[in-house]
Amino acid sequence: MSVEIPILLFGPDLPVAGHPTVCVLEQDHLYLPTYKHAVRFTELEARIGSFDHNQLQLCWQFQDQSWLLIPSSLETQKTLINALPKQSVNGLHKWQRATLGQSLVWKTAIYSACTLALAAILLVWQYDTAITWVAGQVSLATENKIGQSVLTSLKSQSTLIDKGIAVDAVKKIGDRLTKNSAYKYQWHLSNDPAINAFALPGGIVIVNKGLLEKADSPNEVAGVLAHEIQHVEQRHALKNMIISSGIAAGVLLVLGDANAVMMILAHQVSAQYFSRQAESDADMKGIALLQKSKIDTQGMVTFFKKMQEAFKGKANGPEWMSSHPDTANRIQAIENYIKGHLCADCEKLKWDKKAILASLGKEKTNAK
Repeated sequence: MSVEIPILLFGPDLPVAGHPTVCVLEQDHLYLPTYKHAVRFTELEARIGSFDHNQLQLCWQFQDQSWLLIPSSLETQKTLINALPKQSVNGLHKWQRATLGQSLVWKTAIYSACTLALAAILLVWQYDTAITWVAGQVSLATENKIGQSVLTSLKSQSTLIDKGIAVDAVKKIGDRLTKNSAYKYQWHLSNDPAINAFALPGGIVIVNKGLLEKADSPNEVAGVLAHEIQHVEQRHALKNMIISSGIAAGVLLVLGDANAVMMILAHQVSAQYFSRQAESDADMKGIALLQKSKIDTQGMVTFFKKMQEAFKGKANGPEWMSSHPDTANRIQAIENYIKGHLCADCEKLKWDKKAILASLGKEKTNAK
């Protein structure tokens, strides 16, 4: 039974874009009714065409001139291939093997691209989860190396106070808050008048003398320290570094090659700006830590309110709060938490502020 198939024919005196016509497959030959031209299957040669390398081209010679036909569509190509005697057409088996391999290559490329796109979408969608996972793979030893490297850099740039009454006062509060922590905390004072405190990876906490001078009670200092301690415990600084320096730095840290990224990371730590989510997290977990340590939590509230009032309407707020947006909302959230988690046995701490100021070289003559 003959099969008629739509094709594009190319040959002498035919349009460059091909001539739309039909071919008819008979028992042992291909026939072109429009041209009354028959070609035996054994005279045909199958070749691969098109950008996708999946097009069947049938070529032959007639009166020393080249002719070629291609199916008009992929659907008609399938019909043509099924109707052709594979053993008789030269190169048809080779064409099928080649196009099958090419199809697998394209499918693999497409599937790989889709997989990568899906992975990218998942990474964006679960970005925080991904960063948390990477940070979680960094060992405490590597994190401590980073903190120590940054501390060394800070010591070369500013004056840090490592001993004295003021340092002891901060250490006493800090040690109480970090009891049973996996980190071995270090407490340092900076001779900087700015109202600021920050934590380095590995459990190194720096408190500026300006903050001690501004605080009216050790409970206010405890509130600030509890907040900064939670930045350490939740590895916020480490996560910031990974985000800022890229996943490559994170991978190096996971592998334990801390030295390879120290220079990239060292300058970022003392001026970090955490996300609102990280700040809120440090607030809530800081309050919980104060209560767990049996320390009265009102100190965190009063210090926040004091800073908010002191810099009300000013363009530049205190450094410790410049990276902490929505202070009013945060104060409200802290107060709501305290109301819902009363702590009857939490105590107000005591300190000798006069002695602390004296040790900082800032004793006030009118202090009582």
